[in-house]
Amino acid sequence: MNFIKVKSGFTLMELMVYIALLGVIVLIAGQAFSDSARMQGRVRGMLQANEVAGNVGSLLKEDIAQMGAKGYEDAVSKNLLKEDDVYIKETEEDSSSYIITKDDGGSGLDKITMRRLRYKSNGDGDFEAVEEVSWFVEDGTLKRVCRTINGTADADYCPNENPRPVSIASGIKKFEVIPAEPGVKGSESYVLPSTDPTVTNFRLVPRYGVDNLAFFKVNPEEGGAVISLSGFATNYDFQSESVNADGKNANQVFFAEANGTVGNWQSLCKTVTLDSNAEYELSFSMPYSGDGSRLFRPGHDFMSVGFRYKNDATRPSEISDFSFYPPTMAGPSELDRFFRFRVKNKIPGLCLVFTFACYSPSVANGIVKIANVALKKVESSNYTFSGNAIEISEKKNVKAMRVNLSVGVNGELSDLSLVIPVPSNGTKD
Repeated sequence: MNFIKVKSGFTLMELMVYIALLGVIVLIAGQAFSDSARMQGRVRGMLQANEVAGNVGSLLKEDIAQMGAKGYEDAVSKNLLKEDDVYIKETEEDSSSYIITKDDGGSGLDKITMRRLRYKSNGDGDFEAVEEVSWFVEDGTLKRVCRTINGTADADYCPNENPRPVSIASGIKKFEVIPAEPGVKGSESYVLPSTDPTVTNFRLVPRYGVDNLAFFKVNPEEGGAVISLSGFATNYDFQSESVNADGKNANQVFFAEANGTVGNWQSLCKTVTLDSNAEYELSFSMPYSGDGSRLFRPGHDFMSVGFRYKNDATRPSEISDFSFYPPTMAGPSELDRFFRFRVKNKIPGLCLVFTFACYSPSVANGIVKIANVALKKVESSNYTFSGNAIEISEKKNVKAMRVNLSVGVNGELSDLSLVIPVPSNGTKD
């Protein structure tokens, strides 16, 4: 019986194909591993850069937000306010609490120095010290240094001599601090009685004979620094000794320039335009008269200030009147009344008016005095990041900072942009 031998194995051609396929597989696997490792490295770098940027932003925000922090005038820190230590005072015109130094080389690495109060940890809000804090970049490292200007120094945290910078983060590619440009300059803020803040005289012109509005006395009629109003219409029935439930009698005066005794409310009313999204402050004072007006009942009698269109004396729907009441005694109650407001849309052709409706028996027989009437735009509440240089005299009105930060870790960059409000910067807040 014959057997046939079967020869097993690979031919040379098969072996060469096998080796070639194996090489391709190894090459693909190696490339995939390399790409994966590189991607993991990039992700780690990005995460680390983001973490560093976030931590820096938190610390920086805490410092900048407290810029210019002051004590109350009736607290222990009152003497501090007189000494103005919390202000940088680069020049006599500068009453801000910060200095920003730009790199002339255009590297985008700024330095900001700011001052603020430190309070005691006893919870009473007592003044402990004035601190000067600086943030700057040195050899790619962001650093912070604190120095005590006035008060009790913290030897570890904020000494008063030879303060040592603390390294916050390395790999800093950009550290840019941009102050917000006030949308309203100090010289542009006054609206009434004039754009000139030294003008204080004004006139109040009655509107009567329509809409149940009755005539009443204005003294002096031609205007002045203080205007007295008397002879109010009443909604009280003295025979039944009760309030006239159907009473609608009221008095109204329109704000005008102190320019004589002729003319009616429509011809004399000084018109204003309220700009959209600008913040306004309306204020006036009421010198104490000590008569029946002090028996005013809130929620019962009515006194208000607001705006009316000059063409028909109707109230704009976008803004309601502000109610107020007369002083009940001499002293603190005579202080200025303040009302702040915004309108969404621009409103032209408006007049400022005071409206009165008396329901209590004695209030109508009293005298109401109006003084120091002013309408102005609030400089500190309107700002934009235009990038324009801030005038020295306007630095006190800067109420926000934009910080642009770029951090590099393992070749990966993380960019952070923060807008930080600084409500305490400047002398007015």
